Amino acid sequence: MAEFRCLYATPPEDDMMIRLGIIAGLLFMVMTIFPVSAVQAQQDTSQTGCKPCRLHPQVIGKSFVVHGALRLYNGMPSARVWGIGTKRILGISEGRFYLEGYCNLPKWLEAKMDWDTEIIGDFVVYPFTKDKPGVMRLVCIDTAYNLKVMPWK
Repeated sequence: MAEFRCLYATPPEDDMMIRLGIIAGLLFMVMTIFPVSAVQAQQDTSQTGCKPCRLHPQVIGKSFVVHGALRLYNGMPSARVWGIGTKRILGISEGRFYLEGYCNLPKWLEAKMDWDTEIIGDFVVYPFTKDKPGVMRLVCIDTAYNLKVMPWK
């Protein structure tokens, strides 16, 4: 009769320890990455004393993501997001929909802004006004990701 053997490079006990080590490493990475984003959201509220845009009582619709360029312009509102590849510009409300205790533009994002730069990225915005052709829609920025600060003009 033929004899069948299972050939391991390492004994089965060591193989199990290697697998447990990999799983533990992955869990460690996940647990260190996700709490950082939760801490950042909590810091935004506690350090700045303002609530995020998504909690603003005058928001009229669901959030949407705009891949665009955040820039400063003359006029009101001065902070605006141009949707890349479109002719659409969204205004970050700083007057009409200003409400004490709420951030229409996160402080950490505002700190990156400059008259000579633009911030390219994906912006999660909430609308204050309905979308009308030829009229700047007023929104607030809840958060942003994939950001890159570039010279402008």
